[in-house]
Amino acid sequence: MSAMLDKNDPTSKTPRAYPELGLAGTHEVVPCPSCETTYTLSYGQTENRMEGNQNVRDLIRSTAAEKVADSCPHLEATFVWGGTKLKWLDKEQARAASL
Repeated sequence: MSAMLDKNDPTSKTPRAYPELGLAGTHEVVPCPSCETTYTLSYGQTENRMEGNQNVRDLIRSTAAEKVADSCPHLEATFVWGGTKLKWLDKEQARAASL
């Protein structure tokens, strides 16, 4: 897994981190524009690269914000980056895609 998007605990001010997955590179908080829910976006340095004519890191960041906005009201969810074609997948989708 190269990137994860995980709903934060509303009672905690500390975002989630996944150093055991090699994602210690970057953690960003992604707020929902419609409510007070936040997610932590974690991705490694390997995502700072070009694929075709787009920077994968920039795509991860922009689509993460869209995913959070589109999933309001929020359920307990963790999303996994499935690449530039699949984008953000929930756990079931990720398993089906063998990620």
